[in-house]
Parts: sequence; C-alpha cells; structure tokens
Amino acid sequence: MTGILTTLVGSFPLEPIRDNFLRAFHDQVEIGIDYPVLPQLRDFVEMYLEPLVEQGVLSRDERGFTLSGSFEDAEPVVPWEYPLVVDVAKEMGIPYRLALTGPFTVASNIALVGKRPGDIFGSVLTDREKFEKLLQFIQRLAHILSREVKPSMVCVDEPILSVIVGAKRILFGYTTGYIRESLDSVLAGFSGSELVGVHVCSRLPTLLKDVLLNLRYANFLDHEHHDVSENIDFYTREDLVASRKVLSFGIISSKKLVVESFDEAYSLARLARERYGDRLWFIKPDCGFRGLYGVRGGKEYEEIVLPKLRILVSVAEKLREEK
Repeated sequence: MTGILTTLVGSFPLEPIRDNFLRAFHDQVEIGIDYPVLPQLRDFVEMYLEPLVEQGVLSRDERGFTLSGSFEDAEPVVPWEYPLVVDVAKEMGIPYRLALTGPFTVASNIALVGKRPGDIFGSVLTDREKFEKLLQFIQRLAHILSREVKPSMVCVDEPILSVIVGAKRILFGYTTGYIRESLDSVLAGFSGSELVGVHVCSRLPTLLKDVLLNLRYANFLDHEHHDVSENIDFYTREDLVASRKVLSFGIISSKKLVVESFDEAYSLARLARERYGDRLWFIKPDCGFRGLYGVRGGKEYEEIVLPKLRILVSVAEKLREEK
C-alpha cells in the first residue's frame, strides 16, 4: 500500500434500476474512490433473500420474511445487478468492493413459523439448528459470489453483532468462539480476494473485540467512527499489529444531512493516523447512505452523498501528500 486509500460500505439513496446501479459506480470512480463498492440500491438483506421466496424456502409479507421451508433446499443466486456493474469495472480495470450481508444479520431478519417478522426474539437467531442451516447457505453464497463476481475487496456486513453481543454476555447462548468460527467459515469462501474484512457499526461491545481481532480469514476491520467516537478507542495499534489486521476508519457521517467541511473530516483522519499509524489503510463514510433516501425529495444523492465523497477523496489526497 502506498498511502491512505478510500472505499465505501455499500448503499446509496437511489431507485434500484439498471441506470442507477451504473451511475453510482461510475460516480465513485469519477470522484476518485480507490475501491468503489458494487452499489447496493436494494435492502441489503432483501437482495440476497428474495430468490428464496421464489424457491419456497421463505414467505414474505409487508412485515418481512418468515421461514417456510428448509435452508438445505435454498439455491444461492447472485444479485442481478452485480454482473452488470462488474462487467463495467473490469473494462475500466478498476478494483471493486463487494458487500455481503453476514449470517447473523440475515438470521435476525427471518422469523420462525408463528413468530412476528421483525422481532429478533422470534427470529432464526434463536434456533441454533436452523441457524446452522442458514450459515451453510451463506457459505455456499460466498463461494458463488467469489467465483462469479471476483471482487478485489470483500466486506461481510454484520450490524446485528453490536446488538446481540454486549459487554459481558451474548444473547441466545452464542459464544465469542462460535461467532468467530461462523464468520470465518463465510470469509474463507473469498480466498481469491486481496482484502477480506468485516463491518460492524454502532457502538462496539467489549466482547466483540476478541471475536474480530482473532478472525483467521479477515485482514481488515471496518467500523463507524465519525458518529460513534467511542469506537476510536476500541483498538490500539498494537492490537491490530498483533492480529495482522488493518483498519477501515469512518471519517464521514452516513446519517447527517450536513456535508462535513474539509477541516472536520481531515482532523478526524489525522487523529486516526496518529493513533493507528501504518495500521490505518482506509478512510470512508461510517456506513451506507440508503437511510438518506427521500430526505431531500430525490436530490439527496446529488446534494448530500456526492459532496461527502468529494470531501473524503480530498482528505485522502492531502494525507498522501504528507507522507
């Protein structure tokens, strides 16, 4: 690595149509994002589970997904938009990032029969046998995505881990070892990718540190720092060196409507570099931008997201000049 690089977590506030997938990727490249993400314009769980409704494994209503069959019968399907964007990326010779929603987060979004969709306490997370079958499906999906999408950078997104893992205990009888082994079993499917990591947002719970630092098949960790400043102290540089991992650090809010000034973003990036040194490889927005959909009457992408990305790239360029 020659300096601080830029990347994104995944989602954008745009309608999920063909032209917008291409637009969101082209804009990242034009602005200067080093590892542009394959855009997620659909819900990050729905895009991977929708085919399972057609296969009869899941049912769906306005509240969400319910398990109606067996995950053993589930056939992984590459989201239709990925090959479209990958073809363009390959023509341009651009390395790209793939976001895969992880097994714990997916499980939390699938209700057991007779339970209410959207209630984590009635989800597949609470049934270890069914979770194991779902995990095997996600493992198969990872292998297919690796083979067909061939991403340079992969991030398994697990926002639910900051909910079920606490400072002293973990919900539903899970252990740090079990969570780590489950994540590693998915990450291992991307052995052909240069960079493989995990994204967990919100405030990071104490018990999660052991899980993430000891992942065998991850070489980067990706978190929210701009809007959750407590996470800045979660790791030390020594932690990252000992675990042979690098950090992807959030310097831009993905929730706030105000575009950060250069000075604000630069100050946070400088703080990260002083704290982590050569373990800081990436700066980025905290999370995805899909939550901004509709806040500016359809203009949020142009008026909020793109200006934030330009600030991000400007900060990275300044940091590289100082090296």
